[in-house]
Amino acid sequence: MLLGTFEHSLDDKNRITIPSKLRNKLGDIIFVSKGVENCLEIRTPEKFNELLSELGKRSSFNGATRTIERLILSNSDELTIDSSGRVKIPTNLLEKIGVSKQVYILGLGDRMEIWDKSTYEKILSEVDEDQIYAAAEKLGGEK
Repeated sequence: MLLGTFEHSLDDKNRITIPSKLRNKLGDIIFVSKGVENCLEIRTPEKFNELLSELGKRSSFNGATRTIERLILSNSDELTIDSSGRVKIPTNLLEKIGVSKQVYILGLGDRMEIWDKSTYEKILSEVDEDQIYAAAEKLGGEK
């Protein structure tokens, strides 16, 4: 399980060090994708295949399916974690989410997210307790 929040920096070659607490649970190969929100998502090959399987269950005749497939699949790449625990994030993906050099890496159970630091801090500052309570209530009603 991938958990925690980590602040990191990209180096001059757009490499980021995956925190060892997370890296130890990933393996050598990971997949990076543009997220639905303004972030990048990192998955293991198994979890990426599960995502592909879920998308494959949807009809490609459905416009929403095609939109999500284009968003995710055309903005995905297979990456190898080097011996120093770093991955080189493709420049086009970093540009899509507006990453400067400072990022947050979030462990979210079955995936990680990479956010530009200032973007994520802005999102956090805009969330209030009422929104959290309403979201918890909505999720609490489903099983």
